[in-house]
Amino acid sequence: MKPFVISALVVGIGSCSAWLLLTRARAPSEGRLASTPAASSSITAGKSSSPVLANTAPDDGAQAAEGPVQLAPVAARPAAPPAAVSLPEPTPQSRQLLGSLCRLDQPSVPRSPEQVADWKQHFQQLVAQGPSAVSAIHEFLAKNVDLDFGPGNGLGYASARAAMFDALVQIGGAEGLTGTLQTLQDTADPREIALLAQNLEKLAPGEHRQEAIAAARDALAMAASGKLEGDVAPLFEVLNKFGDTSVVTDLMQTAKQWNYYSAMALSQLPDGAGIPTLIEVAQGTSGGKLNALEMLAQMSMQYPEARAALLEQALANKISANMWPYLTPLLAGDLYHYQDSAFDVPMALQGKPVPKSAHVVFGNQHFYTAPPADVLTPDEINHRLALIKELESMASDRAALEALAQASEMLNSRHPQFLAVSP
Repeated sequence: MKPFVISALVVGIGSCSAWLLLTRARAPSEGRLASTPAASSSITAGKSSSPVLANTAPDDGAQAAEGPVQLAPVAARPAAPPAAVSLPEPTPQSRQLLGSLCRLDQPSVPRSPEQVADWKQHFQQLVAQGPSAVSAIHEFLAKNVDLDFGPGNGLGYASARAAMFDALVQIGGAEGLTGTLQTLQDTADPREIALLAQNLEKLAPGEHRQEAIAAARDALAMAASGKLEGDVAPLFEVLNKFGDTSVVTDLMQTAKQWNYYSAMALSQLPDGAGIPTLIEVAQGTSGGKLNALEMLAQMSMQYPEARAALLEQALANKISANMWPYLTPLLAGDLYHYQDSAFDVPMALQGKPVPKSAHVVFGNQHFYTAPPADVLTPDEINHRLALIKELESMASDRAALEALAQASEMLNSRHPQFLAVSP
């Protein structure tokens, strides 16, 4: 077991290919709703929650959701600036096409080549409807229901909502942007927020990052207060992909509940915006010191100030014996990755072996470490080996020397010349 696993280790994630109707809570302007959880659920008060599964064929005694249950209203996030256009009324044809794609009474997902081809044809016809299709799509999305298409479905989308998100991008223009922004305002599902944030970047690069960040902040606040369950990793991805120094305070506050996710996001902020904060935490004596040291080791090749801070801590003998093993994979070129990433292509789809994932029960955090590329370049390896040698010259205990020796071995095993002659 790798040293960075500090709680229960979860290996592998099962998938369910059942045809699911996912009922979501609606969020009217005067208040917020939450759905009753079923077999695998997330709860939110506010906007639409992560899906509550009402399986048409429940497994393992799972009970179908009985529908939304109203909770006490909470303050709504300020509305995003209008996207310049109002949407026209949906036409009967666009509603009919939408209904053929997202039928809630279908007994099974389209499977045969003919059914898949028919679904794709109707999808393109819906996109061709343009602005009127946006109105019909938003009408469907506002119902807060979803259809899970299951893996390997041939449709190109995991669910009906994911398909409609992409339809808005394909339609584009002011209407597609309006529909995407309105949907972002209506959902608290972490993965949906991340997908919609990426779609906004496609439609209007750089123009609506603040709305995406506000949605992530809002959902994290719900999660912190117990109104949203499930993995919130995609929310941290939104903050570290689109944030800057303005989100550092948010990430420091979330560290109380999501110590790894917070540190990962700080290390990945654009232009090293989170490095000074990580250095400050590493120099302190708080509970976040280990996480900060790990991220400084991870980013030591990219940011000289991270490297200098790591060396300073080693020289002052402020890296305890039990911390050194956690730094080993990071010094050897590994990076922390979110297991439930909404931005990265899963390693399985890249044809790469999937590493064991760590599950930290506190905060329900799922992550793993892996190098950014199959093979590190000789220059990258040499620079990392030079850092390890410097750390070895400062190390004063056996645990440090053993951890650094292991990091050197890992680096040498990743050398292109070694890999070329390995059986």
